Amino acid sequence: MIHALPTLYALRSLFPEARISWAVEPRFADLVPGPPWTDSLVLFRKAEMRAMTLRGKIVALGEMRREMLPMKFDLALDLQGLMKSTLIALLSGARRRLGYCEMREGSRLFTRAVKGPNRSGHVIQRYLDVARSLGPVPDEVRFPLPDCSQETGEMRRKLLAAGIRGPLALLFPGAGWESKLWPARLYAGLADSLAGLGMAVALGGGPGDGPLAREIAGLAAAGPGSVRDLTGATDIRGLMGLTSLSSVCVGSDTGPLHLAAAQGTPTVSLFGPSSGERAGTWGDAARYVATDAPCSPCFKRRCPRKKFICMERVDPAEVLGRVRELVDLYPPKRLDEVWTGPGMAETGLKGPEPTRAGPDQGLKWLSRVWRGNSRAKRARTEQGGAGPGTNGPVPGTDGPRPSRALLHRGRTGHSRAGRCYTGAGRASTEPGGATPGPTGP
Repeated sequence: MIHALPTLYALRSLFPEARISWAVEPRFADLVPGPPWTDSLVLFRKAEMRAMTLRGKIVALGEMRREMLPMKFDLALDLQGLMKSTLIALLSGARRRLGYCEMREGSRLFTRAVKGPNRSGHVIQRYLDVARSLGPVPDEVRFPLPDCSQETGEMRRKLLAAGIRGPLALLFPGAGWESKLWPARLYAGLADSLAGLGMAVALGGGPGDGPLAREIAGLAAAGPGSVRDLTGATDIRGLMGLTSLSSVCVGSDTGPLHLAAAQGTPTVSLFGPSSGERAGTWGDAARYVATDAPCSPCFKRRCPRKKFICMERVDPAEVLGRVRELVDLYPPKRLDEVWTGPGMAETGLKGPEPTRAGPDQGLKWLSRVWRGNSRAKRARTEQGGAGPGTNGPVPGTDGPRPSRALLHRGRTGHSRAGRCYTGAGRASTEPGGATPGPTGP
């Protein structure tokens, strides 16, 4: 879903007067930004439908159709490329249905696949090719996100109450695929190394990641108390606050890590069965480390050889090296000094611009730089200028404008893996322009 947000930005830029609805599962609804980016949500209750009989599913789909038909959609975009998502596009009543280049499960029989110049590139650019087929869109890649400033402030107070005042390193050990799991002992070793760099270490994720998190905390050299287990402790908006306050996030190819990167937080992602070249976290502060296993990428949820050698061969020394590189470029922020004011709607809390720190400063918080940066942003806001952490106004263009558009997004695409993605020049994170409106349909 995070990879589809730049396409939403491009659509709104292309059709500033259109009514845009987003089809989404209820558990992810809080990630969809409200006006001016979207006007309403169409909830696809996947979890509930799984428990239904065939007759119940047909009735539920009929209710979705009756909900969407009065909206009179002119266009439906399917960025998931599965029969399920194409079915939603069909139910919308839109006569024009476009999908990205990798339509699967027979979905291309009902939705036209757009094969643009980036069909072998990053999945974000492949999605954007669908928007480009409709007209000229901005070159920059931007992630409109809901305003999470309130959740960020609440999370900061909780972390301070827990005794975390310095820089925070957040690890996401869980994964949707069993084959994407990095071994617990390697996460524990990384946690020890990060603690040695003067950072507090926490483990994030959903409730299902709790057993793995407890195993990692137990393997840490300093004992379970040295690594804080925050798995299952936040909802999605709380997770946005947590990642925006973190100085660096590390994990495999999972949604929380992509969310952190969309907010501008430095990230290091680990790739084994999937491809970092095609689905790595996006942005100047994004790095990835890929396995050197000859069978990678296989794009299998479970290892066909049942040995999980690809994630075993993600080098922990290389992972720590990428973290050190980011710490050198983006000095960590102390939680007792960061500014968590309003206006962090599009990219979340953003640290200072990259600064080449000296060997004795790379792991220290440059409080004077951060406070100066915050004052400058507040001054611009008071003078009617750009608010901090926003990505600019919604630009408009002339040309045909549909009255309704439906956007549906699911999983990402696949390709060959690279070795070390530095992300230079891949995303714009400059603040500026108007802050999006409140969240909600």
